Amino acid sequence: METNSPNSVISPELAAAFQFSTSFCRKEDDKPLSDLEPTDDGRCSLDTQKSNLKDRRRAKSLPVSAEQASLFESCAKKVQFADTFGLDLANVKHFSVTEDPHVPSKVFSRLNSYPLDDKQDNAVDLCETFSSSLKLYRLSPTFAMPVDSDDFDGRLQQFRVALEKVSITHFEVNGLIRVMDIDSVRKEVGVRHTFNDWMTFVDTKAVLESRKVHQELWSQFVFTLYIPPYMNPGFSVQFAVYHLTDQGDFWDNNVGQNYTLRWDYT
Repeated sequence: METNSPNSVISPELAAAFQFSTSFCRKEDDKPLSDLEPTDDGRCSLDTQKSNLKDRRRAKSLPVSAEQASLFESCAKKVQFADTFGLDLANVKHFSVTEDPHVPSKVFSRLNSYPLDDKQDNAVDLCETFSSSLKLYRLSPTFAMPVDSDDFDGRLQQFRVALEKVSITHFEVNGLIRVMDIDSVRKEVGVRHTFNDWMTFVDTKAVLESRKVHQELWSQFVFTLYIPPYMNPGFSVQFAVYHLTDQGDFWDNNVGQNYTLRWDYT
């Protein structure tokens, strides 16, 4: 074979192989690459081969054609809203209280597919759950307010001290005590209460509120009991009021039954 030079030629077999490898490439004008033109002796020149290779490399760096660009633009995503076409953005359905609701028949068929006993049990459970949600735990007195009874004045005369009434908030019990005035240096009015059925107890002093003159002298004292924040159902507070003097200790314990507040459903 001859030495390569600017005027060197390649064999027809090599030219045919090169033509096959470049048959799928495109030129700048988007036309197929032309076959390597043979020289006068029937062989393709090396200059023609280099020129075709140069055209092929340059075609890769060229921008896309106008037809391809328009194709990409047509495929791009676009967002359009209904109001741009004169349509409503929302569909509002108005219901009337006098209009019967439209329930699909498949809903009733699904309900009828359940056993009757199960539906009744579910209805009972639902009612119990709903009713229990309406109930609240709170501390409530188990006695009527003494001041509203007809014999309140007689009890005050008899015991020299009497509970008038109580008011209950969530964690506080506020009460009012009435005592007969007794000539005494020692004078203490208060409440003895327990949270554990008298296993232990606490004495809380009452504070003088007012002094009034009726047929006899008597005074009013106020007190506050603080209830524990965590209580179980059935929890109770029991108490009695007292009046300690030099002439003796006087008690009002609800005629031996104690005054009781119970934590329960209301």
